[in-house]
Amino acid sequence: MVDIVSIMYPFTAGVFVLLSPCGYALIPGYISYHLGAEVNFIRALQGGVISTLGLITVFAILGIASSLISGLIRPYLTLFTVFSAVVVIILGILILSGFNFPSTFLKIGGSSKRGMTGCFVFGIAYGFGAAGCTAPIFFSIILFAVANAGVFGGLLTFTLYALGVGIPLIVTSILVATAKRSLISKISGFTPRLNKFSGVVLILVGLYLIYTYITSGLVT
Repeated sequence: MVDIVSIMYPFTAGVFVLLSPCGYALIPGYISYHLGAEVNFIRALQGGVISTLGLITVFAILGIASSLISGLIRPYLTLFTVFSAVVVIILGILILSGFNFPSTFLKIGGSSKRGMTGCFVFGIAYGFGAAGCTAPIFFSIILFAVANAGVFGGLLTFTLYALGVGIPLIVTSILVATAKRSLISKISGFTPRLNKFSGVVLILVGLYLIYTYITSGLVT
């Protein structure tokens, strides 16, 4: 079922991932490396879009996989929805409590090549690296995709998630090109509070999954 939450949550989760405390500060350096020191607005826009296509490639594969998994567990999907809701709520509470999740954030240089090829590979590498950095959010997206996947549900969820990561990445690329380093520093300083807010969002999504289960008519 596609509704406003199914659209907004994956996209918002992607934004949280890019603006995570452990990852955002590294982005300007990688952008400068792949696009060159003299990057201009057009080149930054192109690089950001190409990197986003790399992200979409990674997460489209995961989306298709989640749709297949959803089909395999269809007889147990209602129970899986409840399980997903409980896990997502717990993850949200842990984030709000300040629990330190093990971070496996990769050094995401991605490719020694510069230019647009390097940007595409960078997008792929960042997709995997950011997932390790913000494991609770990424795990919640997997559960959300499987619990809500129809024929195209998983693909839609992960494509929106990739766009949530990619659009702020494009904006940051443009900020680097236009020498707005002070604004980037302000955004970096805001990321810890945004991370806390992501915990609230996870709890709300978990409650939403429980609500959909209760209103599905399967509870007697």
